[in-house]
Amino acid sequence: MEWYEHFYQKEKWVKKSAEIEGSLYDKLKEISDKQLDASINKIIDACVDSLLLQDKVVIYKKERNEINVARSIIIRESMYKKLEEMRQKYGISISRLINIAIRNGLEIYEKNNKF
Repeated sequence: MEWYEHFYQKEKWVKKSAEIEGSLYDKLKEISDKQLDASINKIIDACVDSLLLQDKVVIYKKERNEINVARSIIIRESMYKKLEEMRQKYGISISRLINIAIRNGLEIYEKNNKF
């Protein structure tokens, strides 16, 4: 892989509000603070990108005591447009799709790294 392949092409980032499960956000924060040189927004964006590449949505049961917190996130415009398409295709809210993407991304990360 060439050095420039580590970066995305320039594009507009959009600010949106999404309800993110507290435990997922806490894990993202820990990874961002202690393990990866990436902001929480960029990790979320990468998780969404990974979900969109798979085009595979698996619904999971949310823990009873889990609290969703409305957060402002910044995501690439192309990713948000693809989330909109998936929302229409699957009938699932964008916040739910983002949570699914984060959960999938964290599962893959934890499987491949010591966390």
